[in-house]
Amino acid sequence: MTDFNVKNIEKYAEKIRQDLFKQGKKTVPVNDLSIDAVLFYFDKNKDGKISKREFEKVTKENYSLFAGELKKYNESQGDNSHIFTYEELQNFLDDGVINQRDLTLRTKKILDTNLNLPEQKKLKNLPQMSDEELEAEMDLYGLDIKDGRENFRAIRRERNNIDQNSNIIDYHIGTFNQGFLCDCSLLARIENLTDEDLKNIYTQKKDRKGNIYYEVNFPSDNGKKPVKVTEKELNGMSIKYKGEEITGFSTGDKDVRLLEMAYIKRYGSDIINNGIMPEIPITQFANDYEAEHYLEITEDMLKNDKVKSLCLLDPGLLKKLRNIENGEITFESGQKGQLYDKKSELEIIGQQRLQLPDGTVIYGQHAYAVKNYNPDTKELTLSNPIENSTEIVVPFEALKLFYIAE
Repeated sequence: MTDFNVKNIEKYAEKIRQDLFKQGKKTVPVNDLSIDAVLFYFDKNKDGKISKREFEKVTKENYSLFAGELKKYNESQGDNSHIFTYEELQNFLDDGVINQRDLTLRTKKILDTNLNLPEQKKLKNLPQMSDEELEAEMDLYGLDIKDGRENFRAIRRERNNIDQNSNIIDYHIGTFNQGFLCDCSLLARIENLTDEDLKNIYTQKKDRKGNIYYEVNFPSDNGKKPVKVTEKELNGMSIKYKGEEITGFSTGDKDVRLLEMAYIKRYGSDIINNGIMPEIPITQFANDYEAEHYLEITEDMLKNDKVKSLCLLDPGLLKKLRNIENGEITFESGQKGQLYDKKSELEIIGQQRLQLPDGTVIYGQHAYAVKNYNPDTKELTLSNPIENSTEIVVPFEALKLFYIAE
């Protein structure tokens, strides 16, 4: 039995659209039947996406029968659109979930997954790289310099997923990419955890059957029973929380995913869609410490190495406190930056944007990890949870546009 029924597929698609509207989405995608049919066939909890767990419950043989029925129907309607094979769908599961974006954009992988690449942070941001530096990095991947310019961000995200030690728990925060959860503040805090911090937060255990799991206690837990995260959950890239399957965790470093899963189990799932202010996870990852935020940033704050996270001020605060609206900003050097809204991108992190003089873009409604401050050059180095291997350098005078937490 293939379960192929056009009316049921259309009914499923309409339910997903209505659910998105209820969640506050102003626009929702309208897919062709082939995409809706794939989602319908695998998505048993009707949340509009296919988790790794849902995918693995369907055999290749059964899906092939369903795809065959779909193809016959499409041909009867004069539709020759591509129908994904089981293997093609499987390739989208590197982040643990298949969604409408995957099926619509059909993004091809750029890097050879067999590349044996060392884990590396502190990579230069593209605007600061010479052609020679870019060419040298592309040589590592067997790519042309043109590929590097056109696909730079995607290439580094892929590298983070396949570099050494990404697939093991090694009590070290390596390279990672934020997933679909609104947890940039959490990831920005995790970015600065030391190996010693991690050893004090979680411990590997085995149950009676030999299955590996981890007991996690956050520094602010104060004697609470440890949160348990299993190896099966980590590998499946999903957890169950209050009966709901949660997917969309970060990719790359497995230690980061462990902390994300444990965080939701301890503090709840509100962070998934609503995010949290940067000072909250700073407090939760400290013992007897109440993190604070500041709108006026001084060099002394940055020199003491206590500053953990940074965010671009929202448009309301920029207007009220800095008398700045969208437009050109002139720095003391005479160089100009640009503050603006951008609403046309498919991947929206936050509507507000700050473009620095060198072309680097800082996103609004998004937390960055503070790495270090150089008092000689008066520059602050940041890391973006969206892709954390790249260093982002921000001049001190631009920090009047930011909000920091320590």
